[in-house]
Amino acid sequence: MPNPSIPSGTLTLIKGSPNPNGARDVQLYLCQGDPAKAPIRRIVPAQGLSLPAPRQDLTERPFRLKILHINDLHGHISRFTPYGDRPVFSKIVWRLRQVRQKRYYTTDTAILAMSAGDDLIGSVFDELLGDEANDKSIHAGYQLYSAAGMDVGTLGNHDLDMGTAQLARAIEHQARFPILCANLTGCRRLAGLVYPAAVLVVKGIRVGLIGLITPAGIKPQLDSGLHIVNPVQVAHNILPALRPLCDVVIILSHLGYSLDTSSASVREAGDVELARSLPPGSVHLIIGGHTHTVLNEQGLSARNIVNGIPIVQAGTLGRFVGEVDITLNPKAAVTNARLTAVADLPVDKAFEEAEVQPLAKMAHPFFDRALGKVDNHPDFDTDTVRNCFSTGESALANFITDALVSRCRVKGHDVDLAVLDAPNVRCGLPGGGELTFGDWFNLMPFADTIRLFWITGRQLKALLQDNACRIDRPGDPHTERGFLHFSRQLRYKIELGNSRPQAKAFAITVDNIPLDEQLERSFLIACSSFVRQASRSWEKYVAQFTKLPLLDIHVWPRL
Repeated sequence: MPNPSIPSGTLTLIKGSPNPNGARDVQLYLCQGDPAKAPIRRIVPAQGLSLPAPRQDLTERPFRLKILHINDLHGHISRFTPYGDRPVFSKIVWRLRQVRQKRYYTTDTAILAMSAGDDLIGSVFDELLGDEANDKSIHAGYQLYSAAGMDVGTLGNHDLDMGTAQLARAIEHQARFPILCANLTGCRRLAGLVYPAAVLVVKGIRVGLIGLITPAGIKPQLDSGLHIVNPVQVAHNILPALRPLCDVVIILSHLGYSLDTSSASVREAGDVELARSLPPGSVHLIIGGHTHTVLNEQGLSARNIVNGIPIVQAGTLGRFVGEVDITLNPKAAVTNARLTAVADLPVDKAFEEAEVQPLAKMAHPFFDRALGKVDNHPDFDTDTVRNCFSTGESALANFITDALVSRCRVKGHDVDLAVLDAPNVRCGLPGGGELTFGDWFNLMPFADTIRLFWITGRQLKALLQDNACRIDRPGDPHTERGFLHFSRQLRYKIELGNSRPQAKAFAITVDNIPLDEQLERSFLIACSSFVRQASRSWEKYVAQFTKLPLLDIHVWPRL
């Protein structure tokens, strides 16, 4: 984060403290300043500080830098199932320790471990952070990464979901490795905790690292000064000054694979577009995240070498650990890249017992807490949710939307109705049994915010017509099209017609009054921040290959 005392166009290089459990024989140097404001003309070491000179023996004996990388773990350090806990991160630790122990005393090999962000949101371990930053808050991911020997990480969009106060405390108290993010600026809480770039000198090899975060999917922050700057611009601002100081330059990116990727929203640039824009020889590797893309499972693919820069990414939820070798001979080049399936790895039992299980014992009471009973209704079944949730009205969706209206009103927001996007719901509930927090967490595991919109009756009518075109039709394969469910205040019917463009919404009422009599009325709508995000790939397809007009609700002003 920027330091106001550092002049524009300058970064200051300070000495940092590397993770004591991380790479052997390593020195950490951190860049202070704001490359988001202006091109960096120079990087100035702090008084009395200097970077080590480059090694002179690389022509005689090649050096190998081995990198183990993960991304988008989303807190899945262990999976709670009806059949017991299923370790995840302890298997990754087993592989990291195996590689490090094998080469611990060598002078021609070094091992670094890195995370490309989204280390939070999506598991019950998120609950250990609590609602407010305090002495009891625990970021399970950062705590375990530190114990395992993670050397560096970047921020993902979901790492901000719990708020910058929570994130700042987690970095300060649980992350014993540097967090890098060059294009996040203006956040006072993260000042002095997040840095734009770093240089790790490991066994004499100078490894430059830059962190970048996507502007897509950033939850609104109380820290209103926070701003995400175009990542390509910031990379170009910082690289000319950083590259001469390094033998290897790596970008830790949470941008997503490319603008064409459909698995997540990618804005301004993905790794492919970033790589295309960079000067030749400026970057040796981009380690990616955000789109949960599985790259190079069987070795580095030619399609993932863009402008001479290899791009790697290791899926999501700890299903893979990525491994990359960079050989310096004396020039640096990626000579090996592949993924290892975590399910095939053994568990590091000592790490699981000493580090993971104490956190699991703290998380289990949240997961197992009883909330009530579930009716034995067919709409609550997981098969029904996954196969029929976008085919029409659902009792489960009705319950969720009605509850959202009720809770908004209790909190003083007099909403008229609520909207639920079908992809918000990931599974069903145990029909006829007890409902636990874990059941509901699995149903809706996302840390979405509730957004409030004002729309007119005319806009609401257009939204319902648009929704009729998004319903799952008989004979059509299901994909996420953004079909919306509404609370009880709104009732309507859909006539499918002979084709999707002919679908029609009719018999529309709000509060039992025909909508056509309320076209000039303003309605306050509650929905999640995730609404119509998962349907973007289908919307792109429709725009490219059909003439079906679709409504973009993201242009509506929100409170």
